[in-house]
Amino acid sequence: MSLLSVRSLSKAFGGNKVVRGVSFDVSAGEVVALIGPNGAGKTTCFNMLNGQLRPDQGQILLDGTNIAAWSPDRIWRFGVGRGFQIAATFGSMTVRDNVRTALISHHRAVWRFFRPASDQFTQQADALLDRAGMTHLASQGCGTLAYGDLKRLELALAISNRPRLLLVDEPTAGMTPPDRRAVMDLLLTLARQSACAVLFTEHDTDAVFRTADRILVMDAGVLIAEGDAAAIRTNSRVRAAYLGE
Repeated sequence: MSLLSVRSLSKAFGGNKVVRGVSFDVSAGEVVALIGPNGAGKTTCFNMLNGQLRPDQGQILLDGTNIAAWSPDRIWRFGVGRGFQIAATFGSMTVRDNVRTALISHHRAVWRFFRPASDQFTQQADALLDRAGMTHLASQGCGTLAYGDLKRLELALAISNRPRLLLVDEPTAGMTPPDRRAVMDLLLTLARQSACAVLFTEHDTDAVFRTADRILVMDAGVLIAEGDAAAIRTNSRVRAAYLGE
């Protein structure tokens, strides 16, 4: 049974139909890539999945529950983590304090009176940073991080609520090739060890073909192809729309 089932998802802005009748499934422990040219509707689709946008039509079923009309915070607490195309962190805080803040929210510990925030969840925060390969930067201010390190930190934040579904928008943007491989390997490990469903967008086709169990391809708001790397590489419609042939 699929953990995530998307059915006939549609969204328009004015007369511009950005997502049109998109349907797909993602199973627990599966890593699925959603790719397509710029303007294909990938980010809009992601924003509907985590509640930032409300669909005009369609269902978003997470473990059988329709979350299409839920707020982002309710969806997050229901087990959906999100990494954004542009890394979203608190620049004035250290790397460790960013993760600690996410853990405080996850554990609903904001109102623990007479206990400084700096004393809470340090061990758990460091464990998440270790998974993301950022232990050596724990005490560094986020405002001084390279962009690739910010993306890595955001991934640690995204898994702080132990998600059942992780949505990651361009996880390797701004990274060197070795860092790209390390981050994609982390996503694979998370999916396999935690039975977490991972859905990601990515422009690096090498990372997509090397990592994804299955690939979904969008163009002009429509899902035009679905399959493994071999099937997508040889699909004539995909080659014309996305691979430039």
